[in-house]
Amino acid sequence: MRAGTDVRPDAADVRPRGFRARLASETRGAHEATERDFVAIEADPAAALPDFLAASRLAMRALSAARDGRPVDEEADILDRLVDALEHDCRSSGQAPLPDLPCPEPLDTLAVGYLVLGSRLGTEVLSRRTRAAGIALPRSFTISMPKGTWRAFCARLDGIDPDGPCADRIVSDARRGFDLHRAAAARVRSQTKDRRP
Repeated sequence: MRAGTDVRPDAADVRPRGFRARLASETRGAHEATERDFVAIEADPAAALPDFLAASRLAMRALSAARDGRPVDEEADILDRLVDALEHDCRSSGQAPLPDLPCPEPLDTLAVGYLVLGSRLGTEVLSRRTRAAGIALPRSFTISMPKGTWRAFCARLDGIDPDGPCADRIVSDARRGFDLHRAAAARVRSQTKDRRP
């Protein structure tokens, strides 16, 4: 909301309506920082794809290990299938598996679901660019959500009190989930650098 010139409060004093809006707003910085760490895949899919898959494998395995609670119906087994697909993709591309990332505290299952389902939206864009570059899609890019899944998940989020402790935890845990993605990217970059002559 843009601040007005008379009676409207400043935007900084206005909390977005609904928990999903709060979650998106308060994790935007972490989300954008994570996207910057993975930007190479957009610029050059052919060169960046193996490292992208290796980092995604690390991050998704960490989210799966850290999840506190069962996946909600909208997410179902998407994360399990995604991890299996990433394992296949990394083997197929000759990527040696890296040690798993530590995650010191459990992550709320809805925070994990937010990251997992959100990643499927981002992969739709990457799939188009990968095809345009003439590259066969890795199996993990084909793990998609049934129609209406994201909308139903967002409705579930909006059923949570945006000012309550549950909301606070999901926001915090989603940020830590983004941190895991950046840690995964950093580990893969370090490994790649060590392999260079």
